[in-house]
Amino acid sequence: MAVHPPIQPKDLCGISLCAGVKGLDLGLHIAQPGYRTVCYVERNSFAASTLVARMADASLDQAPVWDDLKTFDGKPWRGRVHLISAGYPCQPFTLSGLRKGEGDPRHLWPDVARIAREVAPEWLFFENVPGHLTLGLQDVCVDLQAMGYRVAARVVSAAKVGASHTRERVFILAHADIQGDGEPGMYCGQSGGDPVQDGSQSDRIAGRDQECGQRIDVDVGHAGGGGLDAGAVPLFPPLPGDLAEWGEALKRSSEHKPCVHGLDDGVAFGLDRSAGAGNGVVPMAGARAYVDLKDELLKER
Repeated sequence: MAVHPPIQPKDLCGISLCAGVKGLDLGLHIAQPGYRTVCYVERNSFAASTLVARMADASLDQAPVWDDLKTFDGKPWRGRVHLISAGYPCQPFTLSGLRKGEGDPRHLWPDVARIAREVAPEWLFFENVPGHLTLGLQDVCVDLQAMGYRVAARVVSAAKVGASHTRERVFILAHADIQGDGEPGMYCGQSGGDPVQDGSQSDRIAGRDQECGQRIDVDVGHAGGGGLDAGAVPLFPPLPGDLAEWGEALKRSSEHKPCVHGLDDGVAFGLDRSAGAGNGVVPMAGARAYVDLKDELLKER
């Protein structure tokens, strides 16, 4: 067993619970340059394999993937991460389901809350469906406030950041004034105490973790430090029937071409991909929610 390479104090690092295919984490990369996920918790085999594949091709930082939220122990991470993110299951709350809330076996908020108490990071960032507003969100806020966090929440639509579909999500940000100045005061890999053990060191490449983080930041628009508003090429395609805008888009970026996927692409794999995307977050919407909610919480101090 070995340890994570040291992370510099300027880096904001976090644990991703119910990580999915990393939509919420990519939103954090957009909103917070230099952000790094140092551990994933995800039990869905397709989503977990996607995370591993993206680590293998250096699109994501190297990090362990734990496959069971209920057995994940947050105590070794206490004092070593700034943030926990989670897209905990929506089935107990969604208007499209039975809305059993706490009675649903997929209700994982108690485990998310347990890990939050064990780790006690400065920031907590969660997302769920709008149905959570009328079922369960009040309990989440009460639990977070009992832990000493101030909480802000809002609904953000993917359409707000330019997507051609609605996809509304409730985003929840909680903050504890650990240092009293609104800035992280700890970092992963700090000297003193026992290191966090996560897996084999034999296949790590020196400097690769830093390179992966830089690649993510470039991919999501941080190369010039522009963040949410950067990029000459639109992040979302035009509406399906907007042929004039499609023409302009293809002129601006000739390597992009329309494509049609049919059932012969593989039904099972296609269903997994659709589920991964459907359960996920549009990263730009997550980034917008994080920035706006963070401003709101810090102004209230």
